[in-house]
Amino acid sequence: MIRLNITAEGHAEEQFVNQLLRPHLLPLGIYADVRRLRTSKGHRGGYTSFGKAEFDIRQWLREDPTAWHTTLIDLYGLDSGFPAYEEARLLRPYARVTLLEQAFGERIDHHRFIPYLQLHEFEALLFADPAHTESWLQLDHPKLVAGSLTAIRQGYQTPEEINDSPLTAPSKRILSLCPGYDKVADGILILKEITLPVLRRECPHFNEWLTRLEGLAQPRTD
Repeated sequence: MIRLNITAEGHAEEQFVNQLLRPHLLPLGIYADVRRLRTSKGHRGGYTSFGKAEFDIRQWLREDPTAWHTTLIDLYGLDSGFPAYEEARLLRPYARVTLLEQAFGERIDHHRFIPYLQLHEFEALLFADPAHTESWLQLDHPKLVAGSLTAIRQGYQTPEEINDSPLTAPSKRILSLCPGYDKVADGILILKEITLPVLRRECPHFNEWLTRLEGLAQPRTD
């Protein structure tokens, strides 16, 4: 059994691993463990600074050096201490995340570390099937206007390109239309119904990451 440790930003990302990624990878002989980023002594959940994130990732690598390691952290909300942050600021989304992940990997510098940043944040995945997301949210939030999330999605080539300003990040857009939205209670259940194949089809960066994780099951030639 191949072991894969995933450092997740928060509780929703942790549950995404537990409820979607682990069951998907297990038949391939890959067991995915997950823990949230440490924010302070005795507390986990949330990205506060690159320094704290780096310390937490390196600590797990030291504790379990024979496992593979990856991350599930939002690009939205990274601080200026993140490697290549300034150089990447003006790049288009996919070029930006590529540069940031490359710099992230070089900084950690471990042959079993696979850097991944969610473009732009976890809620982007909900726009892979905005009509389904709307239908689910309307069950508890009937004031959500039909077609509102679909209209947002149609403004971008992919859900991952929905931008990351404090007012227009995916989560902020959902909350502005549906103030009762809960990232864990709603988000995970919606994504389970949307299914991984749809997420992969609509979100190419996410698909590349998952494909690379699946590839850990293949015999290495080096």
